[in-house]
Amino acid sequence: MLDRIGVAFRTILAPTDFGPASERALETAAALATCFGARLVVLHVVEENARAYPFPMPREVLDAAKAHLTDTVASLHRRMLDASSVLRDGVAWEEICAYAAETPADLVVLGSQGRRGLPRMVLGSVAERVVRMATVPVLTVHPSDHVAILAGGMDRFRHVLAPTDFSEASRRGVDTATELAAQLDAALTVVHVQPQPSFPHHVPPDVLAAADAQAHGLLEELLGRVRARCPKAEGVLKRGTPWECVLDVAKDRGADLVVLSTHGRRGLPRVFMGSVAEKIVRLAHVPVVTVGPA
Repeated sequence: MLDRIGVAFRTILAPTDFGPASERALETAAALATCFGARLVVLHVVEENARAYPFPMPREVLDAAKAHLTDTVASLHRRMLDASSVLRDGVAWEEICAYAAETPADLVVLGSQGRRGLPRMVLGSVAERVVRMATVPVLTVHPSDHVAILAGGMDRFRHVLAPTDFSEASRRGVDTATELAAQLDAALTVVHVQPQPSFPHHVPPDVLAAADAQAHGLLEELLGRVRARCPKAEGVLKRGTPWECVLDVAKDRGADLVVLSTHGRRGLPRVFMGSVAEKIVRLAHVPVVTVGPA
């Protein structure tokens, strides 16, 4: 899959509501577009609830949105970016996902509003639905995230963390992380977490040791493939609660980007992110890229 991912990140979609979280995400998207030489599309959706249905959209609402988009794109042009804008009317998350599929975009970069009192527990309805439903990778930036990318792309993500459970689904996340790390000249750490048994005292030590040895072998096999693109990639094997261990490793290693797959559920493949992915997206203090089911 690595050879196919190498052609990606030619078009980056940056939805915006013109608020602080969106501006932070747009700055990240602009810096990534600079690094990858990608086309940047800024999308604003005028929500249906912004008008009194069934009356037409007020002209002043559309004019204000167009003026915001014009100013935004003009600013990006001054930075020598290939940028354009799109204005849509409808349900924000539906329009974002639809446009990402139509374009097609290779990456969606969007901000997520933290909620007072629970700043890391709630993604926000638009961001959460886009993460769950988009058919392309989504980079989520929280208002309080430490973002290594600075204005103009002079700095960039330096350390990428890729969790894996060795499934085919998680391999897509590792492949995307590998390509990002390679193109951004960033360090890459692949982490696997062995779940802690519910009753560890009842599990013979030799059984745990055998499971760890098997996981170590699978991790080394995966790293052998990853190092074809990132020769200095490292692996970490932990035991515990998966999402907690991933966040701990991200902090200990100084990772500034986490890339992981989401697992679709049979019958509703685009509805559920999976409990581990959902917690990491919500609680990580750095941006997270989610890669959905193929």
